[in-house]
Amino acid sequence: MAKTISYLQHWLMMTFWTILTLTLLITVLLRTTDCCATLQVISNPVVEYVVDMVAVCLTIALVPLALRLMYCQSVRRKLPEKYARWAWTRQLLLQSVFAIDAVCYGLFDKASYFYLAIISLLAMVFVYPSQKRCEAETSKSETE
Repeated sequence: MAKTISYLQHWLMMTFWTILTLTLLITVLLRTTDCCATLQVISNPVVEYVVDMVAVCLTIALVPLALRLMYCQSVRRKLPEKYARWAWTRQLLLQSVFAIDAVCYGLFDKASYFYLAIISLLAMVFVYPSQKRCEAETSKSETE
């Protein structure tokens, strides 16, 4: 069991840092180059409004869901066997919100996307896939 948790923790850590690094690289690329200057869609205020509302709604909905996912009763019952799936789902929820917000910041250059990305980045601190967290979440579910 300890070897499985160690393997799972390494796998979660690798995906955590890979997605985070790729998102930051794409955002820096969008901010430092003029690759978006030719896109006419970005200058459309209706598109910008719709993307803004979608980004805000996704952040408001998915960040609390990801933070409370392991405390849901239906998830908690399946945790010892399905921990890898639920931990990866929780991580992907937060990182997809971060990726959307960061890329939108790179495209539209609005501070609201930057703040949304910071919110999701701060939430990722609470689900960081450390060895202690993996052991605690699997052992907590086994004792209940």
